[in-house]
Amino acid sequence: MISGRLTMRAQVERNSATGKDSWGNPIAPVFAPIGAPIPCFIWSNGTREIVDGDKTAMIEDVRGLFALGADLAETDELASVTNRKGAVLIVGRLRVDAPVQHKHTHLEAVLRRIG
Repeated sequence: MISGRLTMRAQVERNSATGKDSWGNPIAPVFAPIGAPIPCFIWSNGTREIVDGDKTAMIEDVRGLFALGADLAETDELASVTNRKGAVLIVGRLRVDAPVQHKHTHLEAVLRRIG
């Protein structure tokens, strides 16, 4: 069962801002929590360094498993990832970077660090 693997909890936030400004551009996002933290398991497949002249960037491949009934959509953000007791496991925010994939026993999402 996948439920035994979901040892972490993620507070999901969704953009609640709608509309456009006076120039026709989308207004700044306003993220608000959508319910209680959901069971999950977040991991990183690894990091790699890209060097382009004088610039250096670190790329990290972060993924997450979620229960089938989880309310998770592309562009949602994970404000915090903790263990069951509330201790922070992953510092910083993560954004769902692609459409959430429906697997047979769980949902899987590609995540990107923000900031």
